[in-house]
Amino acid sequence: MTRYRASAPHRSVSDYSRTIHGQPLVRCTDCCWAQLLNERLHEGPWGLIYWHADHPDDAVDHLAPMPERLAIPAYIEWWQSGGWLAIEDTRSEGPGTLMGDEFLEIFRSVRAANSLEEAVLANTQRRRIFPSTARADIEEAAAGLFHAGLLRPADRQEWHTR
Repeated sequence: MTRYRASAPHRSVSDYSRTIHGQPLVRCTDCCWAQLLNERLHEGPWGLIYWHADHPDDAVDHLAPMPERLAIPAYIEWWQSGGWLAIEDTRSEGPGTLMGDEFLEIFRSVRAANSLEEAVLANTQRRRIFPSTARADIEEAAAGLFHAGLLRPADRQEWHTR
């Protein structure tokens, strides 16, 4: 297995010299795959690096602008724990983490409609704030999830119609 990974055509690296919001980058030198290393979810870069070498066709540039339609990747396990989002990224051996209500609203909205609209509405009602403020907060939180590889662009066949 080690020999395969060392000779794999996709060479991923961790880049601690470039950070976004204090989080280092993990990227492939042979394709477009890039994302932030979320240190609460990923115990170092190796799990992600090995995962990409084993799944080179699932190469998403998570540092690109966030798409309009989103999906939850198959490697993400999530559930509600109390009023919180419990999330685990199975690509690495990280312990998983709990995230607040905004994140739970985002995952529910993406699962239901591949968009953030339901999360914006839920955040507006829960916090009793203006929709524009709720949208900005939800989009900022979703961008963080997208940059860390916890959300991905939805394929056209995944789009839910309402």
